[in-house]
Amino acid sequence: MAPASGLLGCTSPYHAPESMKSLKPNPKWDVYSFGIVLLELISGKVFSERELGQWYADSSTIEDETSILRLADMSIRTDIDGRRDATLACFKLGFSCASLNPQKRPSMKEALQILEKIPSSSFQ
Repeated sequence: MAPASGLLGCTSPYHAPESMKSLKPNPKWDVYSFGIVLLELISGKVFSERELGQWYADSSTIEDETSILRLADMSIRTDIDGRRDATLACFKLGFSCASLNPQKRPSMKEALQILEKIPSSSFQ
């Protein structure tokens, strides 16, 4: 669980937005951080709270596979054909975990179950 001491007022993109308002840690904060790291790994960039809000504001964009795949880092985009489903699954999991609404985030156990369903051959 994320440590509470010294976090108030922190503007790190890895801290859940609601963590700025509370000293009592919540497991959903860790889920948010995981989602941001996952999105960063596959996109090659850090998503700000504002950028996430824009993605969530237009629900059609987050369901548009072409728009999502355009976010992929150039180093994996060139070989995305064989990894399309795995890449989409990772993006969708990342967006789900980084939801600005803590109640909409999965638990880490649920996130792990989703990751385990992605064939490992997709990443080789």
